[in-house]
Amino acid sequence: MGFDRVANYYAGMEKIVFGNDLEKIRNVHLKLINDAESILLLGDGDGRFLKKISETGADGLIVSLDSSSKMIELSRKRLQNTDLDVQYFCQKIKNFEKSESFKPDLIFAHFFLDCFTEDEVILIIDLLSQWSTKTTKIVVSDFFITKTNSISGTYQKLLTQTMISFFRVFCGISAKKLPNIPKIMNSKGWNCIGHKSLRNGFINSWVWEIKGYGKRP
Repeated sequence: MGFDRVANYYAGMEKIVFGNDLEKIRNVHLKLINDAESILLLGDGDGRFLKKISETGADGLIVSLDSSSKMIELSRKRLQNTDLDVQYFCQKIKNFEKSESFKPDLIFAHFFLDCFTEDEVILIIDLLSQWSTKTTKIVVSDFFITKTNSISGTYQKLLTQTMISFFRVFCGISAKKLPNIPKIMNSKGWNCIGHKSLRNGFINSWVWEIKGYGKRP
């Protein structure tokens, strides 16, 4: 199943529900690319973020991992007239065999981890920890319900459950609720060194770096 079924409509659906907010939050830490020679993108989708990277003049190696062949096809078309050095892999992250020589300086996971259960997210973070060096930074953009007992919190919960239900039916994601990303990242030895949010903390982008290299699995 996967995101092939919604690939052509994904950007439009996003804009209807969130306007330009998800686009803004994806790009809020874009300047980190200036110091990166190798970049890993997880679930980059239709290539809008890659297109934004191309506008920065980035010349490092980029590995883009996505399980949707149609999303990758859209991304390739979007980047036809750019000079980005992108290697695409159409695979699930659990099946991805990274080359020994590729050690990403920077990892982006934009609205990717919310497709998984918390147990799966823990395994993914363990993988990313193994793939990283002591200077690697991980940028995670995702949703977080902040005020559960308020009108805003109720809206966040309803919208979240609607989105999860939709993507469970049409894309086969395994998540049944939002994973608590800050809690998981901290428990795995990652420290938040940057954070931006929109819509009362519902839409977030965090920058993480390792607290102690020895804590990696």
